[in-house]
Amino acid sequence: MSKQLNLLISGRNREALEQLQEICDLPGFAVEIKHISNGHADPLYGVLEYPDILLFHMGQADLEELQCLVDRPAEARPPIVVVGPSGDTRLMRAAMKAGARDFLEDPANKDELQDALLQFQREQRQAGGARGGKLTAVVSAKGGAGASFLSVNLAHIMASRSHLETALVDLDLQFGSLAQYLDLHPESGLMRALDMADNLDAVAADACMAKHASALSLLAPLEDEIVLSRDVSPERLSRILELLKHNYDRVVVDLPRQIDELSAMVYEHADQVLLVMQQELACLRDGVRLRQLLTCELGVPTERIMVVVNRYDKDLPVEIKDICQSLNVDRSDVMVVPNHYRSVAESINVGIPMSDYAKSSSVTKSIVALEAMLGGQTSQDESAGIFSRTLQMMRG
Repeated sequence: MSKQLNLLISGRNREALEQLQEICDLPGFAVEIKHISNGHADPLYGVLEYPDILLFHMGQADLEELQCLVDRPAEARPPIVVVGPSGDTRLMRAAMKAGARDFLEDPANKDELQDALLQFQREQRQAGGARGGKLTAVVSAKGGAGASFLSVNLAHIMASRSHLETALVDLDLQFGSLAQYLDLHPESGLMRALDMADNLDAVAADACMAKHASALSLLAPLEDEIVLSRDVSPERLSRILELLKHNYDRVVVDLPRQIDELSAMVYEHADQVLLVMQQELACLRDGVRLRQLLTCELGVPTERIMVVVNRYDKDLPVEIKDICQSLNVDRSDVMVVPNHYRSVAESINVGIPMSDYAKSSSVTKSIVALEAMLGGQTSQDESAGIFSRTLQMMRG
């Protein structure tokens, strides 16, 4: 995960500071307030560890505080964004002398302030050579096993609970449904990104993605697009995935159940592959075949493949031990998501992810445990408890 950026909001107006704190509640930022009252005017006085960025709120009479920042050596000043009254050239000049990156009129426009902070975050990631991280490919062993449902909800938990910058990619070119799972209506999409792949940068890629309230970004074909696999260049798709991995902490790709140039290229990029199954003989047979293709034909290391048994029911004749034996995997490489048809169906129908629609559901808890096993930020105590309960259910 990319390092969280420490944001300090400082100023004399406590109410204004609290309003700014609410605006700055963004993934990837740890926000604190420093209220300047009597005594020292320096916005950084008494701060033991300098923040990554300082957001300074000032009024007409707060030039002394800004001057304290000007008087500091450049190496002793963090990057600064100033929110202050418009039309006062003295304050603007002082802000420039202090090295302020931006001067926003008070009251700060939410979109402008968030854009300034997110731009700083992107610059920090690029300056540090950050490679966003892991790509997880999710595929069903048999149609209808629930890979799309798990892709959406896994990515949503990464974004909403672990506060990881997460991109979700729908590669079902004809029947992609991820936008509906999130109640999103993309205006741009995968084909536009592919058309621009040769010159695509982080900003242009971001413009092709639909944004969910959780900060999850979705790249998917548009509903009215008819796309065939032969129309998609594997090289261009590879460039897009490389860019997403560079700029996001997690990339989740929902793959159709087929082996072709596109899927082979995705598996090549994948750090993890989730093979989604159900307790059916037909699904078990196809799961064995698909895992064999992944490992023997495409060269995916066995340690990168995790089996997820969706809609698990301990009373069905195909048991976890049968799946482990057939696929030649250890129980530690198998996760289960219990069957709770009604809540899952309702979540899909209304376009609200499970962790928002049914937070305490056993399905939600199992996906949280899965996300933790994949390297998420769920607390160790919480994930350990969920994992223990999951093992008990499997043995039960």
